[in-house]
Amino acid sequence: MPEHSTPFAPRPRGLAPRGWTRRGLLRAAAGAAALAPLAACSVPGARVHVPTGKAEIAAAVTDFWAGRKRSGKLDFVNYTQYIDVDPADQSKHPTLDAFTRESGIEVAYDELIDDSASWFGRIQPEFASGQGIGYDLMVVGGDSYLGKYIELGYLAPLDHSRLPNFARYGGAAFKNTSFDHGNVYTVPWQSGMTGIGYDPARVGRKITSWQDLLDPGLRGRVGMWNDAVQMGNIALLAVGVDPETSTHADWRKAAAWLRGQRDAGMVRSYSTSTYQSSLQRGDLAASLVYSGDVFQANQSGSRLEFVIPEEGGLLWTDNLCIPSTAAHPVDALTYMDYAYRPEVAARISETVQFVCPVPAAQRVVARDAAAATGKRRTVLDALSTSPLVFPTEADQSKLRRLRVLDEEEEKQWNALFEPIYQA
Repeated sequence: MPEHSTPFAPRPRGLAPRGWTRRGLLRAAAGAAALAPLAACSVPGARVHVPTGKAEIAAAVTDFWAGRKRSGKLDFVNYTQYIDVDPADQSKHPTLDAFTRESGIEVAYDELIDDSASWFGRIQPEFASGQGIGYDLMVVGGDSYLGKYIELGYLAPLDHSRLPNFARYGGAAFKNTSFDHGNVYTVPWQSGMTGIGYDPARVGRKITSWQDLLDPGLRGRVGMWNDAVQMGNIALLAVGVDPETSTHADWRKAAAWLRGQRDAGMVRSYSTSTYQSSLQRGDLAASLVYSGDVFQANQSGSRLEFVIPEEGGLLWTDNLCIPSTAAHPVDALTYMDYAYRPEVAARISETVQFVCPVPAAQRVVARDAAAATGKRRTVLDALSTSPLVFPTEADQSKLRRLRVLDEEEEKQWNALFEPIYQA
């Protein structure tokens, strides 16, 4: 493999505004993505043969990992505020420090990723020229860009014989996903749900269905998003279709549902950046939301509810993956497995408060809550019992994955759904 190189100087830690969390970036990136087609479609790069079938995948794994050894170094790049921090020193990450003490692997950790499009555009030239990107481990969302990384041969196939903790502790909902069957290239980092958030005091009843967002009693008080991906997928659920297996005819039916909602005057605004504050102020009675936003709002004193509608909600996942040009891939794989220990996953969840891909971490958070005092105990108690962080089996059974789109499908998809909120 090519020698490790650093094609760009990493931005000093801490330059990103501390208010820009992964949750906020998801909202901002969704709006940006809605305004631009998949940038990867226009960049140079030859697609490679993607191994399929057990024998072919096993051969690819053997070829990549043969002769590779631990080096004692790991370069890890992530989104801002997307890992545990020391409450007394926000620049310190206790789980990374513990990993170094235990393994001897020194970790250089950077928070440089803003969104899928800009990050791909930043590192793609180095991949295309066979250079290292300066990182051994990165977080990538399970969206169209992940498929592009795979198609272009930019990710290393994972040696699952070295991931026993993922096999033992990884939740069933986070294995064998539609965007990476068999977790050949990824393991989940954190996850989240998209459903309906509402204020019971303003709605006056329970919301249980996507059809409730057509209720004339909520006219002008419903929030939707300027995000073709999420809007299209929830509309598919609303018309009774599993997004993963949806057809072009289904997409047209879903688009008609959204147009009907718009034309009936139901929607106050299409925004990925203001819906949370609008719900908290009461400008909206109900809105399309990320589950974590409701948890955070309620920790700040709101009384919102989150519901996975009876037709289903969406489960999205951000993933750990190893660049094919990584200089220290064994060290990266070692950290991947470490992150799936329940104690480690619990510490990370206690900070980021997203859906945890390690169900056994729930009892660790509960144990930490029992040992804590004051405000920390209150927060950890809420976290350990929240289905917004540790979904129940019943909730998980209602969650669906987003439709994976190829390049041509994405153009057709956007042509259907973007005009609905751009009109």
